[in-house]
Amino acid sequence: MNFTGMLLKESLNNEGVLDLVNVTKKETWNIDSADDWQPKVWTAIFFEGEAKQVDEVAQKMSEAIKPRWYLNISIEKDNEKIEYVIFNNKIFKYKKGDKEKSKQAEEYGRSLGIPESQLDGM
Repeated sequence: MNFTGMLLKESLNNEGVLDLVNVTKKETWNIDSADDWQPKVWTAIFFEGEAKQVDEVAQKMSEAIKPRWYLNISIEKDNEKIEYVIFNNKIFKYKKGDKEKSKQAEEYGRSLGIPESQLDGM
């Protein structure tokens, strides 16, 4: 069993964390809704890793991501999908569909100044 995730290369302070995962796909996106402080072209990196390492990888990614950005990791455990929303030095972990926890992650992102149009991945 593996976890999967997606991050934006431009969101990382330390790209060395990519050595902790298996990159499965890369895409380049032109972003019309980028805020003034964000680049207009993003590189989406899709990845996977071993389930037993998910918490360690989430922590390392939390240390490597820039403020005002986030990334997502998902894993299925005991027939339930667990979502990780990872910010700089803060991780929200909850069962998929938990609206209260998802809302907390969204509100945290909003408090950091993440544009509203980019808060849909939680």
